[in-house]
Amino acid sequence: MNDFVQFKESRKRGMDEFHTSQDMNYYIISKKWLEEWIESEEKGQTFNNYSCVNSDLLLSKPQTIFKYDPIQTHKWNKIMLPNLQEGVDYEILDKATWEIIARKFHVTTIERDATIINGIKQVNVNLVPLNLGAVFPSTLRKFNGGKTVTLIKGDQYVSRTCKLSSFIELLASTLQTVSGYDFHRHDGIRLYKCPLGMTMTEIEKHISEEIKSLGTYDDVVFEFKDAEYLDPNKYETIEDCQIAPGQIILGDFKELQKNWVIKHPNFTMEGKCEGCYNFKVLRFPCDCKKVSYCTEECKKRDETYHLPRCEKTDSDDETMDKLQRNEKSMDGKVGLKNLGNTCFMNSGIQCIGNTFPLREYLLSNQYKQDINEENTLGTKGELASKFAHLLRRMWYADRSPIPPFSLKRAIGKFQPQFQGFQQHDSQELITYLLDGLNEDLCRIKQKPYVERKDYDGRPDFEVAKESWEQFKLRNDSIVVDNLYGQYKSTLRCPNCNKISITFDPYLMVNVSIPQNTTKKLEIQFIDPNLLWDCQTLVYNYEKAQDSSLGQILLSPEIQDKIQHINPTDLIYICTSAYQHDDTDENEKMSSLRKKLKYKKLYIRKALQSELNIEKENKVCIMIHESFKQNAQYQWKREITPAFNFYFDKTKTKHVDIHKFIFDIHVGVLTTFEGLPPYKGNNWSEYYEENILDKVYYLEFKSNQNWQIECAFCNAKQCNDCVCAYNQDTLIEKYLQKEPKLEIEVFVVWKRGFKIASSVDELYNDWLKHHQRKQNNIEELPKQQNDQEQLQENIDDAKQQENLSDEQLAQKQNFTTCLVPLGPSMPTFQSTNVQATTEKSMKLGECLKFSEQPEQLDEENTWYCNQCKDHVRAFKVMEIYKTPKILIFHLKRFKNSNKFFKSKLETLIDFPIENFDIREYVQNHHLPSEFTTEHPENPKINDPIYYDLYAISNHFGGLGGGHYTAFAKNYYDNTWYNFDDSSVNSIKEESVNSTLITSAAYVLFYRRRE
Repeated sequence: MNDFVQFKESRKRGMDEFHTSQDMNYYIISKKWLEEWIESEEKGQTFNNYSCVNSDLLLSKPQTIFKYDPIQTHKWNKIMLPNLQEGVDYEILDKATWEIIARKFHVTTIERDATIINGIKQVNVNLVPLNLGAVFPSTLRKFNGGKTVTLIKGDQYVSRTCKLSSFIELLASTLQTVSGYDFHRHDGIRLYKCPLGMTMTEIEKHISEEIKSLGTYDDVVFEFKDAEYLDPNKYETIEDCQIAPGQIILGDFKELQKNWVIKHPNFTMEGKCEGCYNFKVLRFPCDCKKVSYCTEECKKRDETYHLPRCEKTDSDDETMDKLQRNEKSMDGKVGLKNLGNTCFMNSGIQCIGNTFPLREYLLSNQYKQDINEENTLGTKGELASKFAHLLRRMWYADRSPIPPFSLKRAIGKFQPQFQGFQQHDSQELITYLLDGLNEDLCRIKQKPYVERKDYDGRPDFEVAKESWEQFKLRNDSIVVDNLYGQYKSTLRCPNCNKISITFDPYLMVNVSIPQNTTKKLEIQFIDPNLLWDCQTLVYNYEKAQDSSLGQILLSPEIQDKIQHINPTDLIYICTSAYQHDDTDENEKMSSLRKKLKYKKLYIRKALQSELNIEKENKVCIMIHESFKQNAQYQWKREITPAFNFYFDKTKTKHVDIHKFIFDIHVGVLTTFEGLPPYKGNNWSEYYEENILDKVYYLEFKSNQNWQIECAFCNAKQCNDCVCAYNQDTLIEKYLQKEPKLEIEVFVVWKRGFKIASSVDELYNDWLKHHQRKQNNIEELPKQQNDQEQLQENIDDAKQQENLSDEQLAQKQNFTTCLVPLGPSMPTFQSTNVQATTEKSMKLGECLKFSEQPEQLDEENTWYCNQCKDHVRAFKVMEIYKTPKILIFHLKRFKNSNKFFKSKLETLIDFPIENFDIREYVQNHHLPSEFTTEHPENPKINDPIYYDLYAISNHFGGLGGGHYTAFAKNYYDNTWYNFDDSSVNSIKEESVNSTLITSAAYVLFYRRRE
């Protein structure tokens, strides 16, 4: 019997027994293909249709999110075209009949289930497309901070008669096949039916608004009360859920050790308890609504840590008004917690918070009567209220540091550029905050339209007064009263010399800085025989000079300091804290400068072991010197900058790393108190008995993240792992597993330089000992009397005080040597590098420089009504009047090309007290004195003094910079250094040297009465 006869008999039998058969699995076949085959068989013709059976029934590219598990065989992974009809487009075959076709032809199997409804058997051929959006913390985390959410979305096909509980179980099984995520296997899925008519765009916008203000470490969660939870106990099948075509279903897929994303009234809040760190039902939220606890005991246990950082998000005026100054008040000497790259904001807040007239106005609640809720340019008082509340806590509360969450949200809400947690400019933040306060507190409820009149050769005083009065018609607030001055702007046409003069208000004076043509090259020279004795060599050169690095190192003054080593015998590495680039002696200064914007150049003599490594086997290992401040936590603090050495990946094992690190530390270890001397033989016995796990141990820096396991220990969650001394593993194995792996090793020190000293003073103690030894000073005895101990503490304090903030921040209190430009032999001395290598300028010189004519560029032309053309006019900006509070913005960031900026590190020498402004201002009177001053007497003979009271500082470059603030406290008249959470007073004798640095960015002055 041939296949065709078998097929016909089996097909007839299947139709006859369809309703009585126990078989519930059936197969779909293309009607068109089947009729062509039957016709050719009946006519005895050759069948020439070689296409795949059923190819005309399938949807070519279905927009599905998941393919069901198992991916290759699950029935619902074959999606048919919509609106197909039985008997017209396809037929249904039983298994026996289908297998006859499958044996003979190339087929695509489309299998479907049958169900019995009201006693009638029917095959569920067409699947229902559910418009599904998937939400889970790992995907939403990257969107918090102001970015618009884009959900994982698509059609998920399912049989309408499928049980809802079975569909959820199928999804749970399928999620286990998704790489890069760890989902719950059971009870880890909640489905929600969104309101009919709500679009995916609207849902994504709602989620974006909900999560944009979350902190870096906050759980990703959003409320969605309008959605209906599809409860499997309530709905038996998909059809029972009554899902309309196109109606959106949100799937909340729970990951291991993460919270549910959708907050819904049907469920109690679940997440990580901040008391016990377990994921549980959280029934005890803090008033700030930022953290919650599973039990009252956990809440009380966490109070010591959380309360100093707690901020009620719903703090109202009544709550804030209860805060009054008392004997425990911080009086403004309070730090602000860094919420994630918010040092720029903290710096600006500290400066404005110490602006006396504005601070007193806000703290006394006078601002409430001036809040302008009608001004469309403001925030209806929200920004002013949040800032006033924060100031009240800064000056009247008794805890530090304070997390400025509420103000951060208010700023980001009305100025989108400050949303999220990217680094920004403190000057831009200060400008926006003061401008926003001006609009919120503007006494003009309805701003009139004002048309500016032309200059027409009128006297300056007349035009200036008219311009100020027009400005005041639309702007009248505490900010204008105290912080706004007036510019005189002069434009001259280059063709006809027509002059146009305008007078414009300003909030801060932009001060241009003349660029210095002299550059400096900092070289960190390391002696591998005494690793911690690193020297910083500074070589000054003209920018036009484009020598190679080798030529500079061959100069006699450099050679004297690097032990006359030939540049070809040196190792060159440009490195930051966790990155490095190779360079060599042939690299030109023009290209090297670009590398050194965010990195430092380290040179040292190449070790013999490094010279013997084949190029293809060479791998760089970064070695960090560190210690743990608390044994309970993995966080490590670094003692010195990282060092880089080369190893042969095909020969280096764990024990070789231990041996190498011991060898380069021998020069340091021999000076440690209480360590027996190492005689140079049987190193392993000495190392095991005296060093390993007693003085230090080694850890690999883990590369583990949410996508990959740790290359060293294969753990999915690793906070750095021990470099086991007795483990016989080649590092090549780790690189084979993760080719892009950059190997870093931490030397974790466990004891101090002296037996009884703390490990956090290890480097300082060693450095002090080393300097005494170099200077032939006898080491102090182990036992000291009280007077000697007191004197040593005083010496330590003085040594620490003499270090600059930048040196402390970088932990590089190494010896610094200066190599001046020119042929003369240098004088080497220990000094502050920045102050010496950069040419300093006085603030007054910069103000004069800012008055020089500047020609407008092509994109900012001026229309000359005399030439009837847009021209590149020459513009001069001069200060006409200064306000009571005068702010200078030092323009350190300049456009180096179309896309990037570079920073000017020039030291600006500015007066701290008695800054007489008369020389730099055309009219010596305040803007508010237009009505009382004499038009023909704009000058005053007596000095007009301004005193500095706050500075916003910027350290580092554009990519990895950091902002701090200095401010003079109103109550104790003392200067303080505000570095995020940290607040330190500045001794009176060191105020000048501390405040006047190349980091000074925005200067705040107060006019003396």
